[in-house]
Amino acid sequence: MTDRNIRIVAESLLGSNPHTLSHSQSHSVNLYSEDLVAGHRPQGKMSTVRRFFCLFVTFDILFTSLMWLICVMMRGETLKQIFDREIVHYDVKTSLFDVVMVAVSRFILLLLFYALLYINNWSVIAITTAGTCAFLIAKVFVFDWPAASQPVYQVFLIVTSFTLAWGEAWFLDFRVLPQELQARQILDSVVQGATERTPLISGQRAPQSTWGESTVNWFSPVETPEASPCPRKPGQAVILTQEQIDEYISQAEESMQNAWRVLHLPSWVVEKRGSNGDIVESKRTEQFGKVYRFTGIVECPSEYLYDEFKNNLSNLPKWNPTILRSEFIKEISPGVDLSYQVTAGGGGGVIAPRDFIILRRAAMLSREGTVVEREPYAYITSGVSVQVPGYPPTRDIVRGHNKVGCWFMKPIKAKTSGGKIEQHTTFQWLMCCDLKGRIPQFILDAAFASVMLDYIVHVRKFAAQSKAQGKF
Repeated sequence: MTDRNIRIVAESLLGSNPHTLSHSQSHSVNLYSEDLVAGHRPQGKMSTVRRFFCLFVTFDILFTSLMWLICVMMRGETLKQIFDREIVHYDVKTSLFDVVMVAVSRFILLLLFYALLYINNWSVIAITTAGTCAFLIAKVFVFDWPAASQPVYQVFLIVTSFTLAWGEAWFLDFRVLPQELQARQILDSVVQGATERTPLISGQRAPQSTWGESTVNWFSPVETPEASPCPRKPGQAVILTQEQIDEYISQAEESMQNAWRVLHLPSWVVEKRGSNGDIVESKRTEQFGKVYRFTGIVECPSEYLYDEFKNNLSNLPKWNPTILRSEFIKEISPGVDLSYQVTAGGGGGVIAPRDFIILRRAAMLSREGTVVEREPYAYITSGVSVQVPGYPPTRDIVRGHNKVGCWFMKPIKAKTSGGKIEQHTTFQWLMCCDLKGRIPQFILDAAFASVMLDYIVHVRKFAAQSKAQGKF
Protein backbone atom coordinates (compact mmCIF):
# COMPACT_ATOMS: atom_id res chain seq x y z
CA MET A 1 0.00 0.00 0.00
CA THR A 2 1.37 3.40 -0.95
CA ASP A 3 1.92 6.22 1.51
CA ARG A 4 -0.97 8.11 -0.06
CA ASN A 5 -3.36 5.23 0.49
CA ILE A 6 -2.20 4.81 4.07
CA ARG A 7 -2.80 8.49 4.71
CA ILE A 8 -6.24 8.33 3.14
CA VAL A 9 -7.20 5.31 5.21
CA ALA A 10 -6.08 7.03 8.40
CA GLU A 11 -8.08 10.13 7.49
CA SER A 12 -11.15 8.02 6.82
CA LEU A 13 -10.85 6.41 10.24
CA LEU A 14 -10.26 9.53 12.33
CA GLY A 15 -11.71 12.31 10.25
CA SER A 16 -14.69 10.95 8.34
CA ASN A 17 -18.32 11.65 9.11
CA PRO A 18 -19.76 8.64 10.96
CA HIS A 19 -22.97 8.87 8.92
CA THR A 20 -20.95 8.59 5.74
CA LEU A 21 -19.18 5.55 7.11
CA SER A 22 -22.48 3.99 8.10
CA HIS A 23 -23.95 4.35 4.62
CA SER A 24 -20.89 3.22 2.70
CA GLN A 25 -21.68 -0.22 1.31
CA SER A 26 -18.13 -1.16 0.47
CA HIS A 27 -16.39 -1.09 3.80
CA SER A 28 -18.82 -0.24 6.61
CA VAL A 29 -18.80 -3.50 8.56
CA ASN A 30 -15.13 -3.91 9.14
CA LEU A 31 -14.83 -0.38 10.50
CA TYR A 32 -17.20 -1.38 13.29
CA SER A 33 -14.93 -3.85 15.04
CA GLU A 34 -15.94 -5.27 18.39
CA ASP A 35 -12.90 -3.71 20.08
CA LEU A 36 -13.99 -0.29 18.84
CA VAL A 37 -17.71 -0.26 19.59
CA ALA A 38 -17.94 -2.58 22.59
CA GLY A 39 -15.19 -0.66 24.37
CA HIS A 40 -17.38 2.44 24.53
CA ARG A 41 -20.37 0.74 26.11
CA PRO A 42 -20.51 0.93 29.93
CA GLN A 43 -21.53 -2.74 30.08
CA GLY A 44 -19.23 -3.83 27.27
CA LYS A 45 -15.74 -5.22 27.40
CA MET A 46 -12.67 -3.02 27.67
CA SER A 47 -11.46 -1.74 24.33
CA THR A 48 -7.92 -2.31 23.06
CA VAL A 49 -6.75 1.28 23.55
CA ARG A 50 -8.33 1.50 26.98
CA ARG A 51 -6.65 -1.76 28.03
CA PHE A 52 -3.28 -0.50 26.75
CA PHE A 53 -3.78 2.74 28.67
CA CYS A 54 -4.41 0.79 31.89
CA LEU A 55 -1.25 -1.24 31.33
CA PHE A 56 0.70 1.95 30.61
CA VAL A 57 -0.47 3.55 33.87
CA THR A 58 0.40 0.37 35.78
CA PHE A 59 3.84 0.32 34.17
CA ASP A 60 4.30 3.92 35.30
CA ILE A 61 3.91 3.16 39.02
CA LEU A 62 5.92 -0.07 38.86
CA PHE A 63 8.83 1.47 36.96
CA THR A 64 8.92 4.55 39.19
CA SER A 65 8.91 2.36 42.30
CA LEU A 66 11.73 0.23 40.88
CA MET A 67 13.85 3.28 40.12
CA TRP A 68 13.27 4.62 43.65
CA LEU A 69 14.39 1.30 45.15
CA ILE A 70 17.56 1.36 43.06
CA CYS A 71 18.33 4.91 44.20
CA VAL A 72 17.90 4.20 47.91
CA MET A 73 19.61 0.80 47.84
CA MET A 74 22.76 2.39 46.38
CA ARG A 75 23.44 3.94 49.82
CA GLY A 76 24.10 0.51 51.34
CA GLU A 77 21.39 0.79 54.01
CA THR A 78 19.03 -1.91 55.26
CA LEU A 79 15.34 -1.90 54.43
CA LYS A 80 14.51 -0.76 57.97
CA GLN A 81 16.88 2.16 57.69
CA ILE A 82 15.50 3.09 54.27
CA PHE A 83 11.92 2.94 55.56
CA ASP A 84 12.77 5.06 58.56
CA ARG A 85 14.67 7.73 56.62
CA GLU A 86 12.58 7.93 53.45
CA ILE A 87 9.07 7.47 54.88
CA VAL A 88 8.87 7.82 58.66
CA HIS A 89 11.20 10.84 58.83
CA TYR A 90 10.30 12.16 55.41
CA ASP A 91 12.06 15.36 54.32
CA VAL A 92 11.30 16.94 50.95
CA LYS A 93 14.96 18.02 50.65
CA THR A 94 16.47 14.55 51.02
CA SER A 95 13.76 11.98 50.32
CA LEU A 96 12.58 10.80 46.90
CA PHE A 97 9.63 8.80 48.18
CA ASP A 98 7.34 11.68 47.27
CA VAL A 99 8.09 11.02 43.59
CA VAL A 100 6.72 7.50 44.07
CA MET A 101 3.65 8.88 45.85
CA VAL A 102 3.01 11.21 42.92
CA ALA A 103 3.05 8.17 40.62
CA VAL A 104 0.70 6.31 43.00
CA SER A 105 -1.71 9.26 43.03
CA ARG A 106 -1.62 9.44 39.25
CA PHE A 107 -2.26 5.69 39.08
CA ILE A 108 -5.29 5.90 41.36
CA LEU A 109 -6.84 8.86 39.56
CA LEU A 110 -6.31 7.57 36.05
CA LEU A 111 -6.96 3.88 36.57
CA LEU A 112 -9.94 4.11 38.91
CA PHE A 113 -11.66 7.27 37.74
CA TYR A 114 -11.02 6.86 34.03
CA ALA A 115 -10.28 3.27 33.08
CA LEU A 116 -12.74 1.57 35.41
CA LEU A 117 -15.51 4.15 35.78
CA TYR A 118 -15.51 5.11 32.08
CA ILE A 119 -15.25 8.88 32.59
CA ASN A 120 -14.21 10.03 29.13
CA ASN A 121 -12.93 13.58 29.50
CA TRP A 122 -9.72 15.53 29.58
CA SER A 123 -10.08 16.94 33.11
CA VAL A 124 -8.63 13.94 34.99
CA ILE A 125 -5.52 13.63 32.83
CA ALA A 126 -5.07 17.43 32.81
CA ILE A 127 -5.13 17.61 36.60
CA THR A 128 -2.75 14.68 37.06
CA THR A 129 -0.29 15.87 34.40
CA ALA A 130 -0.26 19.50 35.56
CA GLY A 131 0.05 18.46 39.21
CA THR A 132 2.89 16.03 38.48
CA CYS A 133 4.85 18.55 36.42
CA ALA A 134 4.42 21.34 38.99
CA PHE A 135 5.57 19.11 41.83
CA LEU A 136 8.59 17.70 39.98
CA ILE A 137 9.76 21.16 38.91
CA ALA A 138 9.45 22.37 42.50
CA LYS A 139 11.27 19.25 43.66
CA VAL A 140 14.26 20.13 41.49
CA PHE A 141 14.63 23.50 43.27
CA VAL A 142 14.22 22.30 46.88
CA PHE A 143 16.08 18.99 46.72
CA ASP A 144 19.53 18.93 48.36
CA TRP A 145 21.56 17.88 45.33
CA PRO A 146 25.07 18.33 46.88
CA ALA A 147 24.20 15.77 49.54
CA ALA A 148 22.84 13.25 47.03
CA SER A 149 24.75 9.96 47.06
CA GLN A 150 23.86 8.92 43.47
CA PRO A 151 22.72 12.08 41.62
CA VAL A 152 22.58 10.34 38.22
CA TYR A 153 19.92 7.83 39.38
CA GLN A 154 17.99 10.47 41.26
CA VAL A 155 17.93 12.77 38.24
CA PHE A 156 16.81 9.86 36.08
CA LEU A 157 13.98 9.07 38.51
CA ILE A 158 12.57 12.60 38.34
CA VAL A 159 12.96 12.85 34.55
CA THR A 160 11.30 9.45 34.10
CA SER A 161 8.28 10.42 36.20
CA PHE A 162 7.96 13.67 34.21
CA THR A 163 8.19 11.82 30.86
CA LEU A 164 5.67 9.11 31.78
CA ALA A 165 3.13 11.71 32.91
CA TRP A 166 3.29 13.43 29.52
CA GLY A 167 3.28 10.08 27.71
CA GLU A 168 0.01 9.16 29.37
CA ALA A 169 -1.47 12.55 28.48
CA TRP A 170 -0.39 12.19 24.85
CA PHE A 171 -1.80 8.68 24.47
CA LEU A 172 -5.14 9.60 26.04
CA ASP A 173 -5.56 12.74 23.94
CA PHE A 174 -4.45 11.36 20.57
CA ARG A 175 -5.57 7.73 20.74
CA VAL A 176 -8.07 6.82 23.44
CA LEU A 177 -10.51 9.73 23.41
CA PRO A 178 -10.76 10.07 19.58
CA GLN A 179 -11.42 6.35 19.13
CA GLU A 180 -14.07 6.20 21.83
CA LEU A 181 -15.69 9.34 20.47
CA GLN A 182 -15.95 7.56 17.14
CA ALA A 183 -17.50 4.55 18.89
CA ARG A 184 -20.07 6.78 20.55
CA GLN A 185 -20.94 8.34 17.18
CA ILE A 186 -21.37 4.88 15.65
CA LEU A 187 -23.74 3.85 18.40
CA ASP A 188 -25.74 7.08 18.15
CA SER A 189 -25.99 7.15 14.34
CA VAL A 190 -26.28 3.44 13.57
CA VAL A 191 -27.75 1.48 16.44
CA GLN A 192 -29.95 4.03 18.18
CA GLY A 193 -31.13 5.56 14.91
CA ALA A 194 -32.08 2.26 13.25
CA THR A 195 -35.65 0.97 13.34
CA GLU A 196 -37.32 -2.14 11.97
CA ARG A 197 -38.31 -0.09 8.91
CA THR A 198 -34.89 1.37 8.21
CA PRO A 199 -34.14 0.61 4.51
CA LEU A 200 -31.60 -2.09 3.79
CA ILE A 201 -29.91 0.19 1.29
CA SER A 202 -29.79 3.80 2.43
CA GLY A 203 -31.08 6.45 0.08
CA GLN A 204 -27.95 8.48 0.79
CA ARG A 205 -24.82 7.55 -1.01
CA ALA A 206 -21.32 8.09 0.14
CA PRO A 207 -19.44 10.74 -1.79
CA GLN A 208 -17.74 9.42 -4.90
CA SER A 209 -14.14 8.57 -4.27
CA THR A 210 -11.22 7.59 -6.38
CA TRP A 211 -9.68 5.50 -3.62
CA GLY A 212 -12.67 3.46 -2.40
CA GLU A 213 -11.31 0.17 -3.62
CA SER A 214 -8.10 0.55 -1.66
CA THR A 215 -10.09 0.96 1.58
CA VAL A 216 -12.18 -2.08 0.69
CA ASN A 217 -9.11 -4.23 0.25
CA TRP A 218 -7.51 -2.85 3.36
CA PHE A 219 -10.52 -3.28 5.67
CA SER A 220 -12.10 -6.43 4.19
CA PRO A 221 -9.58 -9.26 4.32
CA VAL A 222 -10.96 -12.64 3.37
CA GLU A 223 -9.83 -16.13 4.14
CA THR A 224 -7.83 -18.38 1.87
CA PRO A 225 -9.91 -19.24 -1.22
CA GLU A 226 -12.10 -22.28 -0.69
CA ALA A 227 -12.47 -25.37 -2.88
CA SER A 228 -10.57 -24.08 -5.90
CA PRO A 229 -7.96 -21.36 -6.40
CA CYS A 230 -9.24 -20.74 -9.94
CA PRO A 231 -12.54 -18.89 -10.37
CA ARG A 232 -15.04 -20.23 -12.88
CA LYS A 233 -15.03 -18.61 -16.30
CA PRO A 234 -18.34 -17.20 -17.64
CA GLY A 235 -20.38 -19.98 -19.21
CA GLN A 236 -18.16 -22.71 -17.81
CA ALA A 237 -20.16 -25.63 -16.37
CA VAL A 238 -19.51 -26.92 -12.86
CA ILE A 239 -18.41 -30.54 -13.11
CA LEU A 240 -18.83 -32.71 -10.01
CA THR A 241 -17.75 -36.24 -9.25
CA GLN A 242 -20.24 -38.85 -8.06
CA GLU A 243 -18.66 -38.67 -4.63
CA GLN A 244 -19.25 -34.92 -4.48
CA ILE A 245 -22.84 -35.34 -5.64
CA ASP A 246 -23.55 -37.93 -2.96
CA GLU A 247 -21.99 -35.69 -0.33
CA TYR A 248 -24.10 -32.71 -1.42
CA ILE A 249 -27.29 -34.79 -1.30
CA SER A 250 -26.43 -36.00 2.20
CA GLN A 251 -25.66 -32.45 3.38
CA ALA A 252 -28.90 -31.13 1.86
CA GLU A 253 -31.04 -33.72 3.65
CA GLU A 254 -29.23 -33.08 6.93
CA SER A 255 -29.64 -29.30 6.60
CA MET A 256 -33.38 -29.65 5.98
CA GLN A 257 -33.85 -31.87 9.03
CA ASN A 258 -31.77 -29.48 11.14
CA ALA A 259 -33.85 -26.53 9.96
CA TRP A 260 -37.12 -28.35 10.73
CA ARG A 261 -35.89 -29.33 14.19
CA VAL A 262 -34.58 -25.87 15.14
CA LEU A 263 -37.66 -24.14 13.71
CA HIS A 264 -39.92 -26.07 16.10
CA LEU A 265 -37.81 -25.69 19.23
CA PRO A 266 -39.62 -24.16 22.24
CA SER A 267 -38.83 -21.08 24.33
CA TRP A 268 -37.82 -18.45 21.78
CA VAL A 269 -36.92 -14.93 22.93
CA VAL A 270 -38.59 -11.95 21.21
CA GLU A 271 -36.10 -9.59 19.54
CA LYS A 272 -38.47 -7.26 17.68
CA ARG A 273 -42.10 -6.88 16.63
CA GLY A 274 -43.36 -5.42 13.37
CA SER A 275 -46.41 -3.31 12.65
CA ASN A 276 -48.31 -6.15 10.89
CA GLY A 277 -48.07 -8.65 13.70
CA ASP A 278 -44.67 -9.83 12.46
CA ILE A 279 -42.25 -11.07 15.08
CA VAL A 280 -38.52 -11.76 15.12
CA GLU A 281 -37.30 -14.18 17.80
CA SER A 282 -33.98 -15.68 18.73
CA LYS A 283 -32.71 -18.77 20.49
CA ARG A 284 -29.26 -20.03 21.45
CA THR A 285 -28.56 -23.60 20.39
CA GLU A 286 -25.62 -25.80 21.24
CA GLN A 287 -25.02 -26.83 17.63
CA PHE A 288 -25.36 -23.52 15.76
CA GLY A 289 -25.18 -20.73 18.34
CA LYS A 290 -27.72 -17.93 18.14
CA VAL A 291 -30.51 -18.53 15.61
CA TYR A 292 -33.14 -16.03 14.46
CA ARG A 293 -36.73 -16.89 13.47
CA PHE A 294 -39.19 -14.63 11.68
CA THR A 295 -42.93 -15.32 11.65
CA GLY A 296 -45.55 -13.42 9.65
CA ILE A 297 -48.62 -13.82 7.43
CA VAL A 298 -48.47 -13.38 3.64
CA GLU A 299 -51.70 -13.09 1.64
CA CYS A 300 -50.63 -15.59 -0.98
CA PRO A 301 -51.03 -19.36 -1.48
CA SER A 302 -48.08 -21.30 -0.04
CA GLU A 303 -47.73 -23.36 -3.20
CA TYR A 304 -47.21 -20.22 -5.30
CA LEU A 305 -44.52 -18.84 -2.97
CA TYR A 306 -42.83 -22.22 -2.80
CA ASP A 307 -42.74 -22.49 -6.60
CA GLU A 308 -41.29 -18.98 -6.90
CA PHE A 309 -38.53 -19.63 -4.37
CA LYS A 310 -37.74 -23.06 -5.79
CA ASN A 311 -37.92 -22.57 -9.56
CA ASN A 312 -37.38 -18.84 -10.13
CA LEU A 313 -34.32 -18.24 -8.01
CA SER A 314 -32.67 -16.01 -10.59
CA ASN A 315 -35.67 -13.64 -10.54
CA LEU A 316 -35.31 -12.78 -6.85
CA PRO A 317 -33.28 -9.55 -7.41
CA LYS A 318 -36.04 -8.24 -9.74
CA TRP A 319 -38.60 -7.90 -6.96
CA ASN A 320 -36.45 -8.14 -3.84
CA PRO A 321 -33.82 -5.35 -3.50
CA THR A 322 -32.26 -7.06 -0.47
CA ILE A 323 -30.74 -9.55 -2.98
CA LEU A 324 -28.22 -7.96 -5.33
CA ARG A 325 -27.46 -11.11 -7.26
CA SER A 326 -28.92 -14.61 -7.39
CA GLU A 327 -27.39 -17.21 -9.67
CA PHE A 328 -28.45 -20.80 -10.18
CA ILE A 329 -25.28 -22.92 -10.32
CA LYS A 330 -26.32 -26.54 -10.78
CA GLU A 331 -29.09 -29.01 -9.99
CA ILE A 332 -27.73 -31.95 -8.00
CA SER A 333 -30.89 -34.04 -7.86
CA PRO A 334 -34.65 -33.34 -7.74
CA GLY A 335 -35.16 -30.75 -5.01
CA VAL A 336 -31.40 -30.30 -4.39
CA ASP A 337 -29.36 -27.59 -6.11
CA LEU A 338 -26.49 -25.13 -5.69
CA SER A 339 -26.86 -21.35 -5.91
CA TYR A 340 -24.79 -18.19 -5.48
CA GLN A 341 -26.28 -15.12 -3.83
CA VAL A 342 -25.08 -11.64 -2.92
CA THR A 343 -27.05 -9.84 -0.23
CA ALA A 344 -27.45 -6.07 -0.17
CA GLY A 345 -26.58 -5.79 3.48
CA GLY A 346 -28.89 -4.40 6.11
CA GLY A 347 -29.33 -2.75 9.48
CA GLY A 348 -29.21 0.76 8.04
CA GLY A 349 -25.80 0.13 6.49
CA VAL A 350 -24.26 -1.65 9.48
CA ILE A 351 -24.08 -4.98 7.64
CA ALA A 352 -22.27 -4.56 4.32
CA PRO A 353 -22.99 -6.87 1.35
CA ARG A 354 -21.95 -10.52 1.71
CA ASP A 355 -21.94 -13.37 -0.78
CA PHE A 356 -22.95 -16.98 -0.10
CA ILE A 357 -22.66 -20.35 -1.81
CA ILE A 358 -25.85 -22.15 -0.78
CA LEU A 359 -26.80 -25.82 -1.04
CA ARG A 360 -30.61 -25.82 -1.15
CA ARG A 361 -33.16 -28.51 -0.38
CA ALA A 362 -36.74 -27.84 -1.47
CA ALA A 363 -39.50 -30.23 -0.45
CA MET A 364 -43.11 -30.68 0.61
CA LEU A 365 -43.43 -31.92 4.17
CA SER A 366 -45.90 -33.75 6.36
CA ARG A 367 -46.77 -32.74 9.93
CA GLU A 368 -43.91 -34.92 11.15
CA GLY A 369 -41.36 -33.26 8.85
CA THR A 370 -41.03 -36.12 6.37
CA VAL A 371 -40.99 -35.54 2.61
CA VAL A 372 -44.30 -36.20 0.81
CA GLU A 373 -45.29 -36.08 -2.84
CA ARG A 374 -48.82 -34.65 -2.47
CA GLU A 375 -51.18 -33.02 0.03
CA PRO A 376 -48.38 -31.40 2.02
CA TYR A 377 -48.74 -29.92 5.48
CA ALA A 378 -46.12 -27.28 4.64
CA TYR A 379 -43.41 -26.32 2.16
CA ILE A 380 -39.74 -25.76 2.92
CA THR A 381 -36.61 -24.56 1.14
CA SER A 382 -33.60 -25.00 3.39
CA GLY A 383 -30.05 -23.84 2.79
CA VAL A 384 -26.55 -24.35 4.10
CA SER A 385 -23.20 -22.96 2.96
CA VAL A 386 -20.86 -25.28 1.08
CA GLN A 387 -17.75 -25.09 -1.05
CA VAL A 388 -18.11 -25.36 -4.83
CA PRO A 389 -15.25 -25.67 -7.34
CA GLY A 390 -14.89 -22.49 -9.35
CA TYR A 391 -16.54 -20.20 -6.78
CA PRO A 392 -13.77 -19.07 -4.40
CA PRO A 393 -14.13 -15.90 -2.28
CA THR A 394 -13.23 -12.69 -4.09
CA ARG A 395 -11.31 -9.62 -2.96
CA ASP A 396 -14.28 -7.31 -3.45
CA ILE A 397 -16.73 -8.92 -1.02
CA VAL A 398 -16.56 -10.94 2.18
CA ARG A 399 -17.80 -14.52 1.98
CA GLY A 400 -20.45 -15.27 4.61
CA HIS A 401 -21.31 -18.67 6.02
CA ASN A 402 -24.88 -19.89 6.42
CA LYS A 403 -24.98 -22.45 9.25
CA VAL A 404 -28.64 -23.35 9.13
CA GLY A 405 -31.66 -21.69 7.57
CA CYS A 406 -34.90 -22.13 5.68
CA TRP A 407 -38.06 -20.57 4.34
CA PHE A 408 -41.02 -22.44 5.82
CA MET A 409 -44.48 -21.89 4.33
CA LYS A 410 -47.60 -23.37 5.92
CA PRO A 411 -51.03 -22.90 4.27
CA ILE A 412 -53.82 -21.35 6.33
CA LYS A 413 -57.39 -20.39 5.53
CA ALA A 414 -58.31 -16.71 5.95
CA LYS A 415 -61.55 -14.81 5.45
CA THR A 416 -61.34 -11.58 3.46
CA SER A 417 -63.32 -8.41 4.16
CA GLY A 418 -65.87 -9.54 1.57
CA GLY A 419 -66.45 -12.85 3.33
CA LYS A 420 -64.51 -14.88 0.78
CA ILE A 421 -62.22 -17.64 2.00
CA GLU A 422 -58.70 -17.41 0.60
CA GLN A 423 -55.53 -19.37 1.16
CA HIS A 424 -52.83 -17.41 2.93
CA THR A 425 -49.42 -18.45 4.22
CA THR A 426 -47.78 -18.51 7.60
CA PHE A 427 -44.30 -17.52 6.47
CA GLN A 428 -41.35 -18.38 8.71
CA TRP A 429 -37.72 -17.59 8.01
CA LEU A 430 -34.98 -19.31 9.99
CA MET A 431 -31.54 -17.68 9.81
CA CYS A 432 -28.18 -18.40 11.42
CA CYS A 433 -25.27 -16.77 9.57
CA ASP A 434 -21.65 -16.10 10.34
CA LEU A 435 -21.03 -12.82 8.53
CA LYS A 436 -17.32 -12.69 9.44
CA GLY A 437 -15.78 -9.30 10.16
CA ARG A 438 -15.95 -9.60 13.98
CA ILE A 439 -19.25 -7.71 14.22
CA PRO A 440 -20.44 -7.24 17.84
CA GLN A 441 -23.45 -9.32 18.83
CA PHE A 442 -25.57 -6.33 19.88
CA ILE A 443 -25.18 -4.88 16.37
CA LEU A 444 -26.10 -8.24 14.80
CA ASP A 445 -29.24 -8.43 16.93
CA ALA A 446 -30.45 -5.04 15.68
CA ALA A 447 -29.34 -5.62 12.08
CA PHE A 448 -30.76 -9.15 11.66
CA ALA A 449 -34.13 -8.10 13.09
CA SER A 450 -34.26 -5.12 10.69
CA VAL A 451 -33.25 -7.28 7.72
CA MET A 452 -35.98 -9.83 8.43
CA LEU A 453 -38.71 -7.25 8.96
CA ASP A 454 -37.69 -5.40 5.79
CA TYR A 455 -37.51 -8.63 3.77
CA ILE A 456 -41.15 -9.55 4.38
CA VAL A 457 -42.22 -6.15 3.04
CA HIS A 458 -40.87 -7.10 -0.38
CA VAL A 459 -42.40 -10.58 -0.19
CA ARG A 460 -45.83 -9.09 0.50
CA LYS A 461 -45.40 -6.55 -2.29
CA PHE A 462 -44.50 -9.36 -4.73
CA ALA A 463 -47.53 -11.38 -3.61
CA ALA A 464 -49.83 -8.37 -4.09
CA GLN A 465 -48.48 -7.69 -7.58
CA SER A 466 -48.81 -11.35 -8.56
CA LYS A 467 -52.41 -11.39 -7.32
CA ALA A 468 -53.21 -8.23 -9.27
CA GLN A 469 -51.79 -9.88 -12.41
CA GLY A 470 -54.03 -12.92 -11.89
CA LYS A 471 -51.20 -15.39 -11.31
CA PHE A 472 -53.10 -17.04 -8.46
